[in-house]
Amino acid sequence: MIYQMFTLVTDRSKYFRVKRGQCKEEIEAHFGFPVGEGVFSGAIVRVGERLQIYTVRPLESYESISRKLGVPCGELKRINFSKPVYPSCKLFVPCKK
Repeated sequence: MIYQMFTLVTDRSKYFRVKRGQCKEEIEAHFGFPVGEGVFSGAIVRVGERLQIYTVRPLESYESISRKLGVPCGELKRINFSKPVYPSCKLFVPCKK
């Protein structure tokens, strides 16, 4: 029987290791993608697609924002982990192509 050795190579640009003292908001601002709750020092975060930040205005909801930007409401909620929406809240939305 012949055993072959191999090395697992990962694409480093798709992953980021959280450094000591970094907070969720700092990572989101730097990379432009949402990070879920429970991020801690040493955790490995998968870098998603680059997104734009949208500031919510008074009386807006996921539904009204999705109609305004032409993004499905379910996708908008998934990207933002269904966090509550309120005026001046920052939401991530897909970049217009």
